[in-house]
Amino acid sequence: MFLTVEDVAYVYNEHTPLAVCALDGINFALESGQVLGILGGTGSGKTTLIRLLGGLAEPTSGRVLINGIEVRRFVRDRRLRIGVVFQRPERQLFEETVERELSYVLRRISGLSRDEITSRVVAACEQVNLDLKSIRDRSPLSLSDGLKRKVAIAAVLANDPELLILDEPAVGLDPPSTAELVKMLERLKSQGRKTIVIVSHDMEPFLPLLNRILVLSDGRASAFGSPAEVCEALRDDPVAQEILPDLALVVYDLRKLGVPLEPDEFRVPALVQRIMDLARTKGGPLCR
Repeated sequence: MFLTVEDVAYVYNEHTPLAVCALDGINFALESGQVLGILGGTGSGKTTLIRLLGGLAEPTSGRVLINGIEVRRFVRDRRLRIGVVFQRPERQLFEETVERELSYVLRRISGLSRDEITSRVVAACEQVNLDLKSIRDRSPLSLSDGLKRKVAIAAVLANDPELLILDEPAVGLDPPSTAELVKMLERLKSQGRKTIVIVSHDMEPFLPLLNRILVLSDGRASAFGSPAEVCEALRDDPVAQEILPDLALVVYDLRKLGVPLEPDEFRVPALVQRIMDLARTKGGPLCR
């Protein structure tokens, strides 16, 4: 097991009159190479949880472990093992040139040679389809918003983290850019080397990637499991139904009606083709 969250709670302003419990009794486990989507309304605890997963804060109680080692024990190498891409990461760019931005963490703490750092940076740019040669000496602040987003993500990927956390990665992106982002994440998943956590208010574009979904409500876990399992667990919860991806609910409802669809197939072209094939089948479930 790669990522394990054991009975985690987090209280802001603990032991003061302003104490607020943001998370309470969170438990789940994620295998290496899997993709987790975290859903929840405003104030549900999503941001607090990813801060704990990323080692940016320590639980008030409970433990967050990577391969059995508590995240809080990763000191010097935490930024290499865990990569967090914050919401609108392009706003956090600061270096003089794109190349220096991409290599910032590696230059400071990796101990790698200059050639090894360059190789890591080039590989990260290839992963996000970024033409480094044309922009390496430009200020990252001079780039378009789309290129800034790619630079910010590549800067995290250059560290080759085992755990990649993305907070609202599609915010501000147009549909083609979102589709490109999903393809990039599909490539990362297919390599099987990184565990990925995605937090998004709109999980629909990322649904085909997800192995597991965690739904948070008022700091507690409402459901955890495959998309199909989560839809089943929350089928009678109208509030939760509002935040679940529509496509997951449609597939779930069709299967409950007897349409033989794969429970976790959410690629629209594949679904359309499957439904068309079923419609052509004489006496099939769509002909009754």
